[in-house]
Amino acid sequence: MNHFHAKAEWIDGAWRALVRYSHKANYWPVMSGARPAGYPSHDKALIAAYQAQEKHLNGTIRGFGDKVCAARAEAERLFRPGRKPVVVERARARPL
Repeated sequence: MNHFHAKAEWIDGAWRALVRYSHKANYWPVMSGARPAGYPSHDKALIAAYQAQEKHLNGTIRGFGDKVCAARAEAERLFRPGRKPVVVERARARPL
């Protein structure tokens, strides 16, 4: 199962936000410092779980932002609209 999932459960007298990532099999609590964060309602815990999941998807997985931005800037330099295109030579493939 290669899925993400977020849920809220009543654990130790408080609502806990739990997130399951695709590369980890178990649910992990949303942390507040060194301890799992407790929430007063199921809805707030669920919102925190979804926010943690979204933060992971937009931050950790798309964490290659510097490389993507550099590649885009390079492409923008090559293909400037309305200007003379830059000729780019490709390396020849080596025979096996």
